[in-house]
Amino acid sequence: MRKSVFRRWLERRSDGDSLLNPKQWLLDLFGVSNTSSGERITNDKALLNSNVYTCASILGGDIGKLPLQVFKRRGNGIEKDDSHPVTRLLGVRSNPYMSAYTFKELMQVHVTVWGNGYANIEWETSGPNNGRPKALWPLDPSKTDVHVDNVTGEVWYVTTLPSGELRKIKHTDILHFKAISKSGLKGITPIAVIREELGVQQAQRKFLGSFYSNGTATRGILKLPAGATLDKPAREKARDEWQKANSGLNNAHRIAILDAGMEYQNLGMPLNDAQFIETSKFGIAEVAKIYKVPGYKLGLTDVKFSNMENQSLEYVKSTLQPIMTNWEQECDYKLFTELERRRFYTKFNVAGELRGDSTSRAAYYKEMIAMGVYSINEVRELEERDNIGEMGDRHFVSLNYVSLEKMDQYQALKAGLKSEKGGE
Repeated sequence: MRKSVFRRWLERRSDGDSLLNPKQWLLDLFGVSNTSSGERITNDKALLNSNVYTCASILGGDIGKLPLQVFKRRGNGIEKDDSHPVTRLLGVRSNPYMSAYTFKELMQVHVTVWGNGYANIEWETSGPNNGRPKALWPLDPSKTDVHVDNVTGEVWYVTTLPSGELRKIKHTDILHFKAISKSGLKGITPIAVIREELGVQQAQRKFLGSFYSNGTATRGILKLPAGATLDKPAREKARDEWQKANSGLNNAHRIAILDAGMEYQNLGMPLNDAQFIETSKFGIAEVAKIYKVPGYKLGLTDVKFSNMENQSLEYVKSTLQPIMTNWEQECDYKLFTELERRRFYTKFNVAGELRGDSTSRAAYYKEMIAMGVYSINEVRELEERDNIGEMGDRHFVSLNYVSLEKMDQYQALKAGLKSEKGGE
């Protein structure tokens, strides 16, 4: 019979090992790792870090709010399909308890913190939508893993349900969004990369809490005059009384009274505010760098409005675009049947994120209409306005443009017209 993890651990442990003082390999097994700062950082703890939480909130919120639409190829044309069941799952309601926004946000938060977002696909078993997806159910990323069958090479997902039941699920029944990966099967948690940095940040917060709880006072000693001595009970009492009188924010900056000629000597190094703040800023920048989130979103730099717009566009292209491509390709393969994949596909609508301010939008729409790319009704749809009827579906092209092969003919025609007018 296969030995349990705990039995193997009990057999391997040395005399100094115990559940109170486990070896590092056991801590790593459960996702608990020591850092150089002495702090243990798990994925759950990492989410409580304000910088990680902010990045998860930004990325999750941005993916959640962007419309993920279903399109259908028809002949040489493409049209949006609002009737397919996948449209409802990704745009309205992913399951009876979650809106599409909540589902997408949750999945991206799981990817941001755990490196993997898993959702079990529930299929319709009867009716006109038989064999199509009915609901998407998120799985706990900390209790879900990817396994490859050594005999068949098939990929399976093993998860523990909230009821405690262990379940093995086919890879075709799981939506799996992943971060950067070593194997292509499972994403690496970004927390593993910045665990040391998060440990430093956690230690900093504890230090600040201790610093202020002690009334911003550093370590020191109480010195007696030469020749004076105190027995142990008297020393303990003097220390306790000093601590009571001078610790805590309420006692900060109070005047201390020393008895029997005592003198206080500071042994601690005073907090260097500038250096401490620079260290904190470096930590924020490291987290922002890992997640490719612009520093201004985490309050690092003062950015002018014009520069902020450029950074926002860069954020959409460099940070959100790879994430959206990951989502689109996974949804296309898992949510449509093999026959449907030839015609149906999903696409995020990022027009709202890229259109900028009203002046920039007006100039952009003007160019698109002049080139015949957009009709008036299409522009109104982007601005969430009603169409103006069939007349608004027409496309216009500027008469100032002509193809190169017709340029000579056009010039000759103009010359001929001028000659005729001159003869008259």
